[in-house]
Amino acid sequence: YIAPETLSGVLLEVIAKENNGKSYAAHTVNEARDLVAKIDQDHPLRDILLALIDDGDKAANALKERLASWFDEGMSRVAGWYKRQAKLMIFVIAGIVTLATNASSVHMAEEIWRNDALRTQIVAQAQIAVQKGEDSGLESNNLKSLEMFPIGWNSVPSNYLDWLKSLLGWIMTTAAISLGAPFWFDFLGKVANLRGSGGQAQVQKTT
Repeated sequence: YIAPETLSGVLLEVIAKENNGKSYAAHTVNEARDLVAKIDQDHPLRDILLALIDDGDKAANALKERLASWFDEGMSRVAGWYKRQAKLMIFVIAGIVTLATNASSVHMAEEIWRNDALRTQIVAQAQIAVQKGEDSGLESNNLKSLEMFPIGWNSVPSNYLDWLKSLLGWIMTTAAISLGAPFWFDFLGKVANLRGSGGQAQVQKTT
């Protein structure tokens, strides 16, 4: 959350105060170059500043702007790397949970399609969750409601087709879990409110 301009300004001020006790804002072009040259040769910041400073008449201000841009670009790459690693970690965890619970999307879809009572019960619980407007957590009532859901290793696939359907279902479930609870909660709310999204029917007036 540090602004690049703030970081570059504070960093150059600290370097200036440690070397000559003078504010960096008051440095001339030559003083700015001398300031960078005075940094210890073994310090990695010296090579960075030497690469960013130029020979122009506005080298002091340009160094501050280039240092801010360098920091901003670096943080963008770090943020991208973090997001990729986080997505990979979430996908691995989702896969482990899916296999541990045998949560096959194909199997669940088949059971919900065939079992009218199960489908009605799941829809009722989904409507209650949307009305609450928030996730109430893993309470005892919520855990008991999962007992009716068609997941678990109560039955093992017996033939090649069942294993293929289970594999496809595991992949779909893993991908769905990787999207995260906020995504699916918002999606559930939109689906539940879809009925009331249309315009109201107009009543014709009789004369």
